[in-house]
Amino acid sequence: MPKRLLILNCIAAEAQRSSFDRDVAPELGASFFGAWEVAHLCGDGAARPLPDAGAYSHLILSGSELSAAAENPRDVELCDLIRDFVERGRRVLGICYGHQMIARALVDGACCRRAETPEFGWKRLCLEPDALFEGIPELTAVHSHYDEVFDLPAPLRVIASTQDCAVQAFAHTSRPVWGTQFHPELGFEQGTAMLQDNLRTEARAPELYVDELQDPGVLRWNQVLLQNFFGVAE
Repeated sequence: MPKRLLILNCIAAEAQRSSFDRDVAPELGASFFGAWEVAHLCGDGAARPLPDAGAYSHLILSGSELSAAAENPRDVELCDLIRDFVERGRRVLGICYGHQMIARALVDGACCRRAETPEFGWKRLCLEPDALFEGIPELTAVHSHYDEVFDLPAPLRVIASTQDCAVQAFAHTSRPVWGTQFHPELGFEQGTAMLQDNLRTEARAPELYVDELQDPGVLRWNQVLLQNFFGVAE
């Protein structure tokens, strides 16, 4: 089928949702060699059904301030959409909240919990061999989360971790499906802006903040990760 990307913006707060649409989604779309569009899980989009998976070759699920460790109004609809993409063999990437909701859809809700140690900052990842990391010698990315995925069974396997989060990324064992707890879609300026907001508004962010980003140039490997997901070599 023709390449067509659905970016599902899961952010609840209007200002942050609009910022994602304006600043982040176009960069993702520009990296994708095909048509792309954005749909909303919350806000005005909550009044409309989620798009039909059959119309798309790729799905990206964004982060959100919603908690995947709790119940939210559109959980059933969202999990059904994820399973539909997976069953059709389409490419799926979940980021932060999106990563957690893929795990919930493909395993069950018990695989998400509030993290003992939330993560805020730029952190280097420990990687396992996987197609998502092809050609990537090292990876540092921005982190901002209270929830985490844990104790994943098949068909998901862990492919990245940090000291404080054992499941920083997972891959499906037989389908082109991945989740990343970290944010590969955010560059230095966007990631810094998010962390500055965290430091102002999140009570635990100042004590937990970590900065392992010695050279912003290494963030280029996050773009390679996205290209690997898009499957540009195929």
